Amino acid sequence: MVLFSVSSCRSAMSKYPNHLIILLALLICMAVASCKRSSQNSAVHSVTAPSSTTSPNTQTEFERQLENELGEISNRARASVGIAVVHVESGRRASLQGSTLLPLYSVFKLPLAITVLREVEANRVKLDQKVHVTPEETVPGTPENTSLWTTPVDRTVAELIELSISRSDNTSTEKLLELIGGPQHVTDQMRTLGFQNIDIHSSVMDFVKKRQNQNTGSAEDLANLLTQLQQGKILQPAHNKLLIGYMQRATTGLKRLRGGLPSGTMVADKTGSGERNPQTNVPKATNDVGIITLPNGRGNLAMAVLVSESSLSDVDQEKLIAELARAAYDAFSKEPAKQ
Repeated sequence: MVLFSVSSCRSAMSKYPNHLIILLALLICMAVASCKRSSQNSAVHSVTAPSSTTSPNTQTEFERQLENELGEISNRARASVGIAVVHVESGRRASLQGSTLLPLYSVFKLPLAITVLREVEANRVKLDQKVHVTPEETVPGTPENTSLWTTPVDRTVAELIELSISRSDNTSTEKLLELIGGPQHVTDQMRTLGFQNIDIHSSVMDFVKKRQNQNTGSAEDLANLLTQLQQGKILQPAHNKLLIGYMQRATTGLKRLRGGLPSGTMVADKTGSGERNPQTNVPKATNDVGIITLPNGRGNLAMAVLVSESSLSDVDQEKLIAELARAAYDAFSKEPAKQ
């Protein structure tokens, strides 16, 4: 930049006619204004231009193809279907309506079990601690589960977790909720772990009585919860192994995530089923979330499927989940996993 003193400017300007001086002044003003606009435009572009690290178009072709295949399958449900699948070891993922909050039903027993085990790790609860259960405390459920509580009985906390997860028993679930202080504590624990879309509002008995305040969650948060569980980031090793073992021995929903996978495939899951719609006589929800072990050392998939308000029959809803799981299993079994 060249600077002039005031006196030198006046001396220079006195040599020219007034009309030339006015014209020169106008040209200078126009040049200054143009520079300002250019500077402002440059500043705007520097703020709004997306960087390569924040671009939304970060999916690989593999992930896009998998999402398209999952979408074609889920469209048959004619319902809200939240899907999320994560390859635990590489972080590769696919999701559809993954952030949508949908009813969990008995899937909520998984975050509950995690909360109870974290209470054990904080020395506020003991796994061998006995809990007394009377027949009057029985929560409605399947006949084989309600038959467990026909006489007063003492069960350990570990036994209650196993019944809640492996058999999806409602009475043991209710006693575990009482033990830790109620549903809100589960939500608080999920927030502590960083999951903003898992909301536990009701105990099983409250929901059975009122059919209000659904426990809800998103497929993405559940898949991420399963991912961290498999990675050993949530529970201590012994408790992690205990919980995944209970999930592997689950006896419910065997035709869902497990239904279409090759024989012998290891799956650790937790199902959830809604009450029947009085008009259509089909379940209001059919859910399954779990960890699927891939063949030939290719790692594990954390997968969550939440089907809500579908008009399909029970059988077809379960078949839909099985097809989604098989599509993800086949895709990741063929694709080399990036460790």
